[in-house]
Amino acid sequence: MAIKKVMSCVVALSLVLTAGVLLANEQNQLGVEWDAEAVSKMTRDERLAYQRQYKAALEEAARQAGAIPAPSADRVEPVRSKGGMDKVPGTMITYHSGALSPSAVSSFSVGNHFDTALTTMGGLGAVEMSGSITMATIDMASVSGNVFFSVFDQVSGTMANVITSVSTGPLAVGSNTVTFGTPINYVGSSFLAGVWNFGADVVNVATGTVGGQGFHGMSINDIAGTAFATYTMTNAAVGVGGNVATPVELMSFDIE
Repeated sequence: MAIKKVMSCVVALSLVLTAGVLLANEQNQLGVEWDAEAVSKMTRDERLAYQRQYKAALEEAARQAGAIPAPSADRVEPVRSKGGMDKVPGTMITYHSGALSPSAVSSFSVGNHFDTALTTMGGLGAVEMSGSITMATIDMASVSGNVFFSVFDQVSGTMANVITSVSTGPLAVGSNTVTFGTPINYVGSSFLAGVWNFGADVVNVATGTVGGQGFHGMSINDIAGTAFATYTMTNAAVGVGGNVATPVELMSFDIE
């Protein structure tokens, strides 16, 4: 069943673009319609195929509206991790530990509020000021193919501007490592990053933490950047790497 796309200048639901960020109350304000009645009558395979069409149409509509960059700029290639990966202070920020379980939040981007990092000495440190993200680790409880990975700037109240939202390409259930051909730059000492939990695409969360960093789990409207909320005793199984944490402590020694 084809997805209906309405991208004329005269649409019943208006789009508001502010500083290049799409602000909308609902996903279908992009003119991409979700036929809930038809979906309820589909088989599981038909629903998955319909969902993939819907996500592709939504991504294209958002791109045409200027909400996300063209794929040539931020196309990513996922790589299934084998046996985990080293979490090197200064290059990787990961908060979750312990048993994983599916996030119960749907139709929102689920991830972490990245505002702390471990130092090379194992202590609690700060996120690199105005750094860049070149990779991400994502542990999926279930997945239908590609997912949307989004990065937001610093939170103001319950809102945060979308820096970028990209389709990762096909991921697998379990641990995945995604690399970005073009670094995702952020400004300031904190940012949000997460995966759009939609339909069969569900990211894992955990109740354990790494290095005494506490809990950073959050959700936010994936396109509008609204309705930001944090979750106690929860870290999403989403990590980021690149120039994101202070790599070393600067120490001085006086010789007398």
